[in-house]
Amino acid sequence: VLAVATSLVLLLLFLGASWTTTFLGIEERHPDTEEAAAILGFGKLNGIVNSMLVLVGVTVLFFLIGAVIVARRVAMIPTIRLASTKQPPEMSIGTGLTWHLFLSHIWSTGQDAVKVIKGELKQLLPDIKIFLDVDDLKDIGALEEYIQRSQVVLFFLSQGYFRSKNCLREVRSSLEKDKPLVLVQEADPEKGGGTLQALRAECPEDLQTDIFENGWTHTIWMRIEEFQIISLKIIAEAVLLCSPNFLDKTSLPLCVSGELESESLAFSKPCTLWASPANAGALELATEIATAVAGLTISTTDDRPASVTHMLLYLNEDSFSDERLAEQVKQAREDKLKIVMAHENDPDKGGCIFARFFETTPQELIEGGLYSDLARSCFSGVHREVSLMLLAKELGATRQGASAGWTASPAAFLSAVKGITCCSSGRGDFDLVAASSRGSLSEGEARSGALSAGEASTSALGGEV
Repeated sequence: VLAVATSLVLLLLFLGASWTTTFLGIEERHPDTEEAAAILGFGKLNGIVNSMLVLVGVTVLFFLIGAVIVARRVAMIPTIRLASTKQPPEMSIGTGLTWHLFLSHIWSTGQDAVKVIKGELKQLLPDIKIFLDVDDLKDIGALEEYIQRSQVVLFFLSQGYFRSKNCLREVRSSLEKDKPLVLVQEADPEKGGGTLQALRAECPEDLQTDIFENGWTHTIWMRIEEFQIISLKIIAEAVLLCSPNFLDKTSLPLCVSGELESESLAFSKPCTLWASPANAGALELATEIATAVAGLTISTTDDRPASVTHMLLYLNEDSFSDERLAEQVKQAREDKLKIVMAHENDPDKGGCIFARFFETTPQELIEGGLYSDLARSCFSGVHREVSLMLLAKELGATRQGASAGWTASPAAFLSAVKGITCCSSGRGDFDLVAASSRGSLSEGEARSGALSAGEASTSALGGEV
């Protein structure tokens, strides 16, 4: 924009100077005549000067408008910043090193994911240098040298990784050279993912302790934007903590503008969520949502009250073990009640793959299109918070303003639960009314999102996001 505006201004100044010279030449040869006006269209020199000033002013105005638009677009591009200063971290690298991060992976089940990881990290941390074989590998025989010239090595753990000869070369070289490690675990079974225990079982026994029991940074990779950003921040923090500029730090809270965790959500309109007692685990999840986002009322009556606005269908390995649930879901669909589905992925909470629900769900509901709607994924650990916020948005929660984000520690969770009041329904059942506010939760680091389009994960038969 600046280059174009400068070129236009210089062109206008050149034209103005040329017309002025021509006008003065004509006036000198033909004084007291209308010759100049007939040739140039200007009878006086002031007309040329004023016209040029107007044109230059218009050009400068367009430049300013363009500069504002470009600045706003640049500001919208997500970049990682230090939570303490809101400034981008300064990347640094050790003497003799070329790359901040080496991406070790097996092509068959990891190539697409590490390509996304590199692309997203390059956008979030523009100065980061990342080794990826398809971009930087010149000699397969020099893998150990590439490891030596890298500051941190990322192992992308997917099926077959530890059975690859070249991957094992990279693993052994990283351990021999005492390189800091980042373990990223593929989550999607259809893309080579598995539990950490299953992936560890593929690893040679002599390497297992050094890789899995040394406290290396570990995160899960998912193909859902909001969860992906969490993992990218974890990777970025691990890389930064190993750089010379931050060696004196043990943690480095990071944030990204526009991230979901920076949004303060609340239910501005009445929202009553029915967590049926026939749906094992639904009440616990509903309570988590109410603790995270203010303004949610939870009903736990056996019979659905007329006042409910949504039904929570919690999907885990025990779903539909109670025959009443199928009838309740069927009736809710007939009554056009909005059903919000949550797919539990945490094995400790009965999490399972989505395909299992096509075996346990009554066929009548499947054929009726129950799973044509998308189910929100619920993950554990650092990704749990985002799961709850996405469910809250599905229930109608809206952004109330920006905050630094939050991380609910066990103490904060219990403190917030104290703000939930029990209201008798007069039938031996009860309603839970969320009276908690986000202020009752401890502050945590903020995060953001950026991701390639089309990477939202959906079930082949039903839907899950």
